[in-house]
Amino acid sequence: MRLLDKGIAYVKRYRQIVDVMIKHGFGYLVDRFGLRPFRSLREKLFGPRPLKEQMLRLSEAQRLRLALEELGPTFIKFGQILSTRYDLIPEEYIRELSRLQDSAPPFEFSEAKKVIEKEFGRKLDEIFQSFNPEQIASASIGQVYRATLSGGEEVAVKVMRPGVEDIIETDLAILMSIARFADKHIKESKFFNPVGFVDEFSRIMRQEIDYVNEAQNADRFYSNFKGSATVRIPKMYWEYTTKHVLTQEFSEGIKITEIERIESMGLDKKKISFDLANAYLKMIFEDGFYHADPHPGNILVSHEGSIIFLDFGMAGHIDPILHENLAHLIIAIQLNDIDILIEALAEIGLISDAGSESPQLRIKLEEFLSKYYNLSSKFIDPTLFLHDIINIFAKTRGKIPTNIMLLSKTLVIRDEISRKLDPEHNFGELTKPYVDKMLEERTKASHLIKEAEKTVLDYIRLVKTLPRRVNHILAKAEKGTLKLELEHLELETLVEEMDILSNRLSFSMIIASLIVGSSLIIQTRMQPSLFGVPFLGIFGFLIAGFLGIGLLVSIIRSGRW
Repeated sequence: MRLLDKGIAYVKRYRQIVDVMIKHGFGYLVDRFGLRPFRSLREKLFGPRPLKEQMLRLSEAQRLRLALEELGPTFIKFGQILSTRYDLIPEEYIRELSRLQDSAPPFEFSEAKKVIEKEFGRKLDEIFQSFNPEQIASASIGQVYRATLSGGEEVAVKVMRPGVEDIIETDLAILMSIARFADKHIKESKFFNPVGFVDEFSRIMRQEIDYVNEAQNADRFYSNFKGSATVRIPKMYWEYTTKHVLTQEFSEGIKITEIERIESMGLDKKKISFDLANAYLKMIFEDGFYHADPHPGNILVSHEGSIIFLDFGMAGHIDPILHENLAHLIIAIQLNDIDILIEALAEIGLISDAGSESPQLRIKLEEFLSKYYNLSSKFIDPTLFLHDIINIFAKTRGKIPTNIMLLSKTLVIRDEISRKLDPEHNFGELTKPYVDKMLEERTKASHLIKEAEKTVLDYIRLVKTLPRRVNHILAKAEKGTLKLELEHLELETLVEEMDILSNRLSFSMIIASLIVGSSLIIQTRMQPSLFGVPFLGIFGFLIAGFLGIGLLVSIIRSGRW
């Protein structure tokens, strides 16, 4: 019964998605992605209704944003993630999807109360000293209230919207089925890796609907910025936090982009811009863990001028390999060495393997080196630097890892905020001490010894495991279970062309058979006849003529004749 209910929910949601997409002028995408069976009966019979006048005034990018907002939390977040992929979609869509607002009508306080009491197994007034029933913020996934704990601490309580998990899981299943259809039936989609993209997106969404994950991130940021005079992270209250309820210290402030209010409070905009940039430099270069959703609603400025970060559902990691190879990129530029650059990019994952780069990519990378060679690090803005690298791989149809895209998009949004506060903001100059320190550490004897130890250990591990690996391969070869994977290039095109060729040949043989058969029938003078000519023979000639004209039109339209 539960399986049947889930199937009904899927069909119902598919129809909602199709209706919204058609309403906003994306009926052609509905058909392209195999969703035509979910069109309404009226549309199947009479075709889609014409777009409303207000829709016709909007660009396609604007209509896409409105459609995603109407479809709810999963699709809003999907659009926000898409807006980080300027390697995949045009600039106009990037700008529009960046404006996606995660807002929704508030749900009733009685519903929030039920969620809280169910999570803690106690009455609301037994948990909190006071609880204001008026929400202070409402989004598609959760709603925030102000409350007081028994000890008198002022807190913000985030409550998950009832039923949102089921909606998101249904949407994720639908997106995955669409991605698989695209991967199988739409040749152009293979470059975008739709299944991999949706799989990564599903991981992010499942973290978003787990407030324990967000609380863990917040705790880590709290620890990293403990004692900071310029950055404040709200304290988490774990005894009042579950998967569906999150309780943290209440933080009062104004949005960091409300420039007029910042000025009216007598705060220094340049200092705030400086502090925000340094906060991100610390996160990236020192902590290896950064706030990856820095839109203005998630960053406040206190009345004292401190920066307050909120909403820690999305965080980025700078692992040791990425950190190390960012340093290699800088070294490659200083030495003007294309081979070091390619090796670093291969380690990061931008090139599948060092030495496998195309001549076109190598030329682009040499141009990139020339642009930055001999520049002081204070003139190298990491935001533009990373953007330039990604653009190279986007133009040469390379695959860009999600962690690189997330870091790049985070830096771009941070840069936009800093420049609103201070038009003369120079991120490269602030980055210089970190880059110099990173490069200086790489020349220390301790670092060189450590690298040598790692190399020796790698060789020892290789020598120890090599005989076992060779023996394993030989054993498989003896049993006949050894498999070799071959990667083919453009083979799909050849298969498609062979398929078209065989279809045309079959059609031609059928037409020829009809002509020959009809000619023989005409010679028999069989009945019924028309003007003394057997009707079956005439009918055969007509079908042959119709099929022949169709084949001729197909050949002419293909442009290959």
